[in-house]
Amino acid sequence: MNEWLERKIMIKQEVQRRLSYPYLKKFIEKPEVDELRLLTLMLPFTMDQLSSDETVKYITTASLIQIALDTHEKVITSSDEIAIDQQLTVLAGDYFSGLYYQILAELKDIRMIRALSDAVKSINENKIILYQQEHTSMESLMESVCKIETEIVERFYTVFRVQSFFPLVSRLLFAKRLLREKQRFITEGQALTAKAIESLIFPQRTSSLSLENHKAIVQVYDDYINQVKEEAERALDEQWPANSEEQLYGLLYNTVFGNKTYAEEG
Repeated sequence: MNEWLERKIMIKQEVQRRLSYPYLKKFIEKPEVDELRLLTLMLPFTMDQLSSDETVKYITTASLIQIALDTHEKVITSSDEIAIDQQLTVLAGDYFSGLYYQILAELKDIRMIRALSDAVKSINENKIILYQQEHTSMESLMESVCKIETEIVERFYTVFRVQSFFPLVSRLLFAKRLLREKQRFITEGQALTAKAIESLIFPQRTSSLSLENHKAIVQVYDDYINQVKEEAERALDEQWPANSEEQLYGLLYNTVFGNKTYAEEG
């Protein structure tokens, strides 16, 4: 496990190195390298493979395209004019996308380019539906949120033919997004998914949210988080990993849910 975590630090440093651009650092928030997502991209590979420059490039490029998508998602405009920091955020997202294509071009892997391009297309389609609040049911809304969070990893796994890892990983990535959105809604009073949830459960609302309405939206988050947690635990029970992988699975689970149910000490 220690060797694995040391390798994760090295790969994270490589991603951060690629993200470093002095001018952008002056004006926009430093992009975050998601620990859970990085671990999920590393998951299918052996330690020998993780020592390969080629494998590091694959993991780095999948990380960069997700960061590019997440960076674009931070752009929120309330007027016809886009502030300079928002313009730079858009450019930063485009820059990170360019880095992803550059690395894939170096690898000359047309299959991976096609897979990740299809993932980006699907993610953007689901984001448009989410932004425009076009969902007709809570189930379709949550399906879109799940696709936004998991498409990159799913296509990445498909290329390497390791889809068996996906059921658990998809639940964890989805749960983390819901937990983050719930926390933002509680602390800031707004979140992208909260607006979509509100439009479904209060379609006729014209005034500001009441305390009861606020609680109802939080309850939707709680219900789906609990459901996804149960699905993640069921995925672990149905396909318990080999002893050598048990701690890693536990680490992934605990990164999201913060308990020791599936991680042994030592």
